[in-house]
Amino acid sequence: MFSQTNSSDLPVLRRWLGGSESHPLRRYFEYRRPDLHPAVVSAWWKSVILVPVEQTLSILEAVAPLGLDGKRRDFRAFTDMSEAGMQHFRTHLAELTVASQLAEGGVPFRFNTDEGPDLLLQYGQKTFGIEIGSRHPRSVSDLSHALIRGLRERGLPAAVSIRTDPVPPVTIRASVRDAVMQAFLPADGSLGVTSLRVEAAPARPEDGIPASWLSIQASRGNGYTTMSAPFKSPHVTAMAQDVASGVLREKRKRRQAKLMPTVLIVNLSGGDLPDLRSWPEVFDALWETDDDFLAVGGMTISTRSRVPELRFSLNPFADQLALDRVTALVSECGIFSDLTDQLTNKQRPTR
Repeated sequence: MFSQTNSSDLPVLRRWLGGSESHPLRRYFEYRRPDLHPAVVSAWWKSVILVPVEQTLSILEAVAPLGLDGKRRDFRAFTDMSEAGMQHFRTHLAELTVASQLAEGGVPFRFNTDEGPDLLLQYGQKTFGIEIGSRHPRSVSDLSHALIRGLRERGLPAAVSIRTDPVPPVTIRASVRDAVMQAFLPADGSLGVTSLRVEAAPARPEDGIPASWLSIQASRGNGYTTMSAPFKSPHVTAMAQDVASGVLREKRKRRQAKLMPTVLIVNLSGGDLPDLRSWPEVFDALWETDDDFLAVGGMTISTRSRVPELRFSLNPFADQLALDRVTALVSECGIFSDLTDQLTNKQRPTR
């Protein structure tokens, strides 16, 4: 639908940013590649960050769903570059991404300007919701980035390599993270260690999730960090547990799910993730009778694309008619094909 042009203005994105000079995306307009002369600025269209955002916003501008004005104001207001602030921005961008996919698929919707789910769809007199959440645990890649920043600030060799055994931990506890940072970057400014092996224990080892050992080394040259896990590894179980406890059953999300039949989508991008193909079968075992969301979708999206990947788990205790109707509403939107497939497989009689 949209092709790359020779315009250097990114007109829609620039309008959404307005005069904000401290927005998280502003730095990408003048990205300087380290292998080029310091005076050379890469053209905007080389940024794998800005182009997909421009396309997402252009689609929304073309369709102009109700509530879009508020989303423009919210988008422009992001200036917090802290970890919490960036997670909030990623959630906002994920909402716009899903909305643009609905718009491109011809699915009527509106942005919610009141309390409740982020996106609203109508089926006769009945309103259905799509709520967007996110999880970005303090993972191995986050630890690597923090170490690199700290070492560079002290003028030390900053090629950080982290290898994990047997699989990367979903999240690294604050106590372990602090101990690692202190070992490499002592608070008194003295020289720290250049290598360390430390255990990152899982929050719930009784679920069969093994402890992960981190072998960390700082050196000159190039670093490498293990940030992925094999298909059906215990890693996806730990991530699903984190989503169930930290998003699905979070108090605010529970209140939203009670307002109307709602599908929950959790953006898992930016973390150290396994293959999401096993998401449905892993999450299926975590549902409880008082869970109100119709389904939970795990979502990942690359910065190089505006098309996310979604895998769904259906709530076995949900109202079947409501699930049928909301699935019918989004069936023409390609990113929801797994929801349709999951429902079809559930309804197919066994022989």
